[in-house]
Amino acid sequence: MPNQPTTREQDFRFARYATVTVAVAIAAVISIVLGCMFGFKAYGRYQARQDVQNYVKTSQVRANNQVKLNEIEIGQQQQRVKIEQQKAEIRKQNAIGIREAQDIINKTLTPLYVQHEMVDQLGEIAKSGKNSSVIYIPVGPDGLPVVATAGAKR
Repeated sequence: MPNQPTTREQDFRFARYATVTVAVAIAAVISIVLGCMFGFKAYGRYQARQDVQNYVKTSQVRANNQVKLNEIEIGQQQQRVKIEQQKAEIRKQNAIGIREAQDIINKTLTPLYVQHEMVDQLGEIAKSGKNSSVIYIPVGPDGLPVVATAGAKR
């Protein structure tokens, strides 16, 4: 039985394999620990770089959004100005129309016509019976009817 190892040789082989296995396991554990330490640092650097890139991108998006909002507000303000200008033009045209109407009335309005209108209106008041306190005097010192209310001091 020369080919069969003795117990001592078997123990030696086992110890050698165990020592190598333990050494490999310790080296693997040390490598894992060191790898984690340096890996975390590398991951931290990578994450910091990504954070900066994200910050830059979001800042650019915010700036672009603000520019668009400003453009919209400027457009709205320009529309408001146009609306107010149009309203002012409408008021101006109304004033021109009123002034032209007044000019036409002033050209055709005579004191006799005013006197006639006043007499007609006083007649309507008297006929309605709703206002019995109006005193009608046909002719005043300037040729126009005079209106006095009841109880007025003379």
